[in-house]
Amino acid sequence: MADNPLLPKDRLRELRALMQRVRTMDRRKTKAREALLAATLIHLSAGDLVSADADDATLRALAPKSKAGDDAQDVPQSLRIPLCAGAARGMHTAATDRLSVAFVEAGTSQPGWTDALRWAYRDRLPLLLVVADDGTHISRKRPARSTPYLLWPELTKLAHGIHLPHFPVDGEDAVAVYRVMQETSARARSGGGPSVIWAILGPGRPASRQQPLKRLEAYMAVRGIKL
Repeated sequence: MADNPLLPKDRLRELRALMQRVRTMDRRKTKAREALLAATLIHLSAGDLVSADADDATLRALAPKSKAGDDAQDVPQSLRIPLCAGAARGMHTAATDRLSVAFVEAGTSQPGWTDALRWAYRDRLPLLLVVADDGTHISRKRPARSTPYLLWPELTKLAHGIHLPHFPVDGEDAVAVYRVMQETSARARSGGGPSVIWAILGPGRPASRQQPLKRLEAYMAVRGIKL
């Protein structure tokens, strides 16, 4: 079978190896995140700015670092999206091909996220927002209606209003996440502006943690790629 130039065999082997590393390192055993994290991180390079929860040791360890080590792992949760948009502004002004990437969870309070996305879209800033949605926020109590929670209905309303690219994707399908990240990261680096990747994750049962890796290996087997 001829190789796919958009997802070559060697790249698939690299993706599988990175998924295995994530599985080994990830302490958040309630979520099958290896496909989402590996297929996202594989598109990042030294100098890209990555922000996630301060206690997310897996992302902290695997995210590419610049020579100066200037990542955004210590950005306060309450300011993450606006500050990542601000970092993207600096990258845009400096005319680099760097990305600013914010990893957040659906249903969490994210002050300023709507204004940050509007601003980033208006000025075509190289910002990617990666949202992990495992469905647990549906039953979560929220104390105040005015609190700016990051939810799918609110995001789609904003995105349709300003024509912001936003992509719901199966977060346990490494190939699907890879292709969405491939498109959005290339677009952002070339001046096309921000995008939102909304990754839907399944329940965190121990058995389901085998699924993302098996799904990738089944895809590789169809393409005749030896493991």
